[in-house]
Amino acid sequence: MRLSTRYAAMCMALALPIHAAAATAQTAAAFSPGDPRHARLYALERQAVALFDSDDYALSMSQKTRDAWARLHAAALKMKVAGRPHPLAGVALINLSSMDQIDGKNPDALARVNEGLSLLAPFADAYPVAWMQGLSIKGYVQAALGDVTGAADILAQASGYMDGYIARTPADKLDPSTHMLRSNIAFSHAQALTRLGRNDEAVDAQKASMDARITAAGPNSPDTIGSYYSYAQMLQRADRDGEAEKYARMAVDIATDHVDRKHPSYARALEALGLLLSRTGRRNESLDYLQRAIAIKRDTVGTGSLYFQFGLQNLGTVLLPLERYADAELLFMEAERGFRAIEGDNSPQSARALAFAASAALAEGRRDQGVERFNAALARVRAGSDEDRDIGQRVYPYLIPALIAAGQDEEARAAAAAFAAETRQLDNAPAIPLAQAAMLSAWTGPDRAALGGTARQLVGLLRDDASVHDDAELTEAQRAALDAILAVAGQTQDAALALDAMAILAGSRIAQANRLVAQRLVADPALAARVRSLQDRTKTLQAADSRLLKALATDSGVAAARTERAKVAATVDAERAAIARDYPRWVEAHGGERPDLGALRAGLSADEALLAVMPAFDGVYLLAIGPDGTRIERAPMDRAALVALVGRLRSSLTPAGFDQDSAHTLYSQIFTPAILAALGQARTLRIVPTGAFASLPFGMLAQRPIAAVTPRTAWLIRRFAIEVQPGFTVTKDRRERMAARDQFLGIGAPLTFAAVQTIDAPRGGARALSQLPPLPGSQAELRAVAHRFGMDRTTLLIGRDASEAALRDRDLSRYGVILFATHGLVSGEMEGVTEPALLLSPPAADAVGDDGLLTASEVAAMRIAADWVILSACNTVAGDNAAAPAYSGLAQAFRYAGAGSLLVSHWPVRDDASAFVTLETVKGAARGLPRAVALQRAMLRLIGSKRPNAAQPYIWAPFILMGR
Repeated sequence: MRLSTRYAAMCMALALPIHAAAATAQTAAAFSPGDPRHARLYALERQAVALFDSDDYALSMSQKTRDAWARLHAAALKMKVAGRPHPLAGVALINLSSMDQIDGKNPDALARVNEGLSLLAPFADAYPVAWMQGLSIKGYVQAALGDVTGAADILAQASGYMDGYIARTPADKLDPSTHMLRSNIAFSHAQALTRLGRNDEAVDAQKASMDARITAAGPNSPDTIGSYYSYAQMLQRADRDGEAEKYARMAVDIATDHVDRKHPSYARALEALGLLLSRTGRRNESLDYLQRAIAIKRDTVGTGSLYFQFGLQNLGTVLLPLERYADAELLFMEAERGFRAIEGDNSPQSARALAFAASAALAEGRRDQGVERFNAALARVRAGSDEDRDIGQRVYPYLIPALIAAGQDEEARAAAAAFAAETRQLDNAPAIPLAQAAMLSAWTGPDRAALGGTARQLVGLLRDDASVHDDAELTEAQRAALDAILAVAGQTQDAALALDAMAILAGSRIAQANRLVAQRLVADPALAARVRSLQDRTKTLQAADSRLLKALATDSGVAAARTERAKVAATVDAERAAIARDYPRWVEAHGGERPDLGALRAGLSADEALLAVMPAFDGVYLLAIGPDGTRIERAPMDRAALVALVGRLRSSLTPAGFDQDSAHTLYSQIFTPAILAALGQARTLRIVPTGAFASLPFGMLAQRPIAAVTPRTAWLIRRFAIEVQPGFTVTKDRRERMAARDQFLGIGAPLTFAAVQTIDAPRGGARALSQLPPLPGSQAELRAVAHRFGMDRTTLLIGRDASEAALRDRDLSRYGVILFATHGLVSGEMEGVTEPALLLSPPAADAVGDDGLLTASEVAAMRIAADWVILSACNTVAGDNAAAPAYSGLAQAFRYAGAGSLLVSHWPVRDDASAFVTLETVKGAARGLPRAVALQRAMLRLIGSKRPNAAQPYIWAPFILMGR
């Protein structure tokens, strides 16, 4: 018999988890699989195999094929061998179970494969390949239904059996289907191992699967392409991102060159590369590959397959970290309907898609709908399988806080008890869900004495988890956990706990913005080795945390687990402190600094206060630290509504007006009476905003409703001098005069990419850059500032001279003030822009190493002595995106390079206004004013001036002072 490769191809395409149960094979004596007395059975077998192996996918999976296998099964049952049904009865059922599994009918597949293996067991050595195929299918299906540990064990046995079979069988007796089955078993084994967190073993198993697939089908086969991208996925899970990208791109390249786009592997290769790119911070590239994959699937195989539904779900999960919840929700609901249509009303995959859609509804502020969907997802899985606890791990961390917020205390308590019980029963339960279960149990229980301790334990685990991932991006599940921690901090007024949670949110944004800066620093082999060692030790600590939490949950072995955890934690803390001492710039760029509440307060001057504005998951949290105390609150409106308000205010701004109601509503939501009381009489306010709030011009928030804009309107800038900073590091204002400060360098008004004629049409990132509009006012602005400085102290790089080459050839340490008047680009918002950057003129045709972008990592390598760096018209592309990290990357890069303060504008403004604010701020600071106060006075002076429309926020509000 020649085994079908259909199961193999679909197994790779779906990339689902696996599970198996053990079986004992006993060979019936004196049986020959070629006995001529059974010729009719062999003819029926050949008919079924021919249909199942057809190149016509619809035919191979048709009822006609099922009928052929059923005829073989019925005939073989009647034909007795040593008193038992002929083993081809079992072979037929195993192939029918393969069809069930491909169709997503996992319970049917499990029932058939169990019966088939039972019939085949006495003859396993006579049909070794069919026997192993059955074990592989059983393992696959059982893992899909939740028994991962058993799957790993049985698939390891199947792999060993297959290795022995291949070793003792002459090479000329092994056909490609045997090697294909070897590949399938190893693939299933790898999937089970990775679900158990045994990623290094999973890499080895997947490598064996790939090698067997190459032997079976050749290096350019569509089936082999699946092995390349599956191997890439395993490498990434083992934190081997560079190798992973190599194999993912290899899969796409081979698919493009050798595979018909109708083949499932073509789209799946695009999808796999897209997912890998998304997990390493390259969102724009990621979405392009994923959307192309879905379009190809829709055109080639249609929407009636699991293959298509997983594509929808994958794209949705990439949109979640971008906070594009509405877009993701549509995809999840389409996938939910598709999974249900294929797998039935109790489909576990439809339940998972529904749970994803529920989390999106919560994030969009629709709590009742989210709760309803979560409960429906739980009910759906429980009706289908009592053993599938994965859905509970997905649902409960969202559902329980939502029930608490809705006042449904009894329901929340019952859900918390179920979550804790199910988590305790998981094999190798990770530390984070164990800690979440403990915190939620304390939160809903009658005795809340343990609540603070469990919340601090969870925030520590989340911080450790973020530190072992180079992409530094938080999933929506992690943000939801931080949201719950912040809610607890608000209830208990635990400012230190709130600060810890907010530092993780802010640190993630900083690390994303500085990803390539940090990579450049880690190019130092000594630092790279220490960082990897720290990450490895942190993983060991996570495992120790998991064992301690499991011991606490089961009240067994607590003392030993606590001792072990303390020993590992001491090692990690010592290594982390040593790296922070020796490489402080890397720690800062990686967003890894953990602020101390006492030290932060001590760093504030007598008239200073700090306010953090942090969107978490469905809420926006406020932390005020002032001379009169601290206050942690959740803003009255939910996150989605407040983000929409920020967008409305930003989009409404024109030289003639703006949305006045939004300006006051945002003020009242952020500056609540309790927050204002904590800020006290401070005159300078340091604001730490993330997400959409990083694009909010706080100075223009209106303290009272606005009837008409006048020079006396009660803007927030009248109450506070404001400095914005990406994180919680507080440094004292530097006021000393620098020796080089009288020299001014202006760079801007670059040539546009569209205006430069090249031999080849722009491609990729160059094409995207060519769409950026010119900045006609930037040259006038530069000349206006230069005029005020004096031309004898000014250097201007304008037009073609505003290039990377011109900057590289210049001694930048000579200048005290440097002004960039050009576009500022945010990482991931445009093709080819992988980190924050300033747009310069396109490079000359023969330029080496120039691309027209001055990136954050390139800035960090410069040597700058400027007291001021000014970025004018910087945020004109995408800074108002909810996920954009605003200026943190560029700001810190200029700090690393040696600059003093950074003055930036949210949008391009009139030349005279920009020049006025720039010069007045620099001159005020030179006279000894604190820098934030110097900017405040410059803005107020502009508001009160006779310049046209000067009182309108569009003219004066975009300027912000950036701190660390």
